[in-house]
Amino acid sequence: MQDIIKEYGPALITVVAIISLVIIIKLMIGTDESSIVGSAFQNLLDAFLSQLSSVMPEA
Repeated sequence: MQDIIKEYGPALITVVAIISLVIIIKLMIGTDESSIVGSAFQNLLDAFLSQLSSVMPEA
């Protein structure tokens, strides 16, 4: 068991860290408008598209 931990320990720590980061990011973004990051991103896109529509000529 010690040989396995010695050989694959750093790789296991890296995998656990990456999985943890993915879970944290997924929780922050969320799936609806109640999430902080999701609503801020939606507001950013809305502002960008409204400014873009005022610059672009109508077809």
